[in-house]
Amino acid sequence: MLEVAKEAAHIAGAYLKERFLEQLVPDEELHNDVKLPEDKESERRIIEVLHRHFPTHTIFSEEVGMVSRDEEYLWIVDPLDGTNNYFIGYPYFSVSIALQHKGDLVLGVVYNPVAGQMFWAEKGKGAYLNGKRLSVNDRTDETRAVGTYIRGRNSVTKEQELDFTRPFVLRTKRLLRNVAPALDWCLLANGWLDYIVMQRSGIMDVAAGIVIAQEAGAAVTDWEGTPYRHEPFEQDKNRSLLVSNGRLHETIRGLIRE
Repeated sequence: MLEVAKEAAHIAGAYLKERFLEQLVPDEELHNDVKLPEDKESERRIIEVLHRHFPTHTIFSEEVGMVSRDEEYLWIVDPLDGTNNYFIGYPYFSVSIALQHKGDLVLGVVYNPVAGQMFWAEKGKGAYLNGKRLSVNDRTDETRAVGTYIRGRNSVTKEQELDFTRPFVLRTKRLLRNVAPALDWCLLANGWLDYIVMQRSGIMDVAAGIVIAQEAGAAVTDWEGTPYRHEPFEQDKNRSLLVSNGRLHETIRGLIRE
């Protein structure tokens, strides 16, 4: 199943990379989002690969929604993680594919085709980037910490975002807003980022990243400090999570309460 997920991500990613430098024409441009035909085509290619190998599996993908079949296996697909980045020519986007088995996340693949970065993990077997084992860093000084902020598309206003992120901007080295959530989790898994704060965002956007970060040793909790426990996927359910290298976790969690 891991190899099939990699195959699907690679095929979709190659298509997205080929189209990346073109002048893209959106199907629809919204206040906080954009709809691209490339998103749908990437999705079509991923679903074709998954159903060719696993015709009985259920798939949830951003554009087509739930394609219900066997409920034991559910593939959670984001065919273009970072659509707005892709649209404006900013090379920070990925293909994200996760597998839920009997309600538990067991596999994640995130592919950044521009950088040639294939991240993957299976539960209990570690996380990898192009075959190299991943591990979070050991930073302890919050003034040197670099993090990212992820918020739900329509669940947080810009005014709320500004108020909430102020302590992180002032107290840590840098807070980024990359708008490609799955890829953010992978950067943390490889020690490039120190923390991620996620505010009322859908699990679909980060499902593959969760597996990869956890297998790399990341601490994942809700804002109250309760360890993350995956619940069977629900399309409209948002979560607020804190992810870190573990050593900075309580310090960063303190900034949420400020």
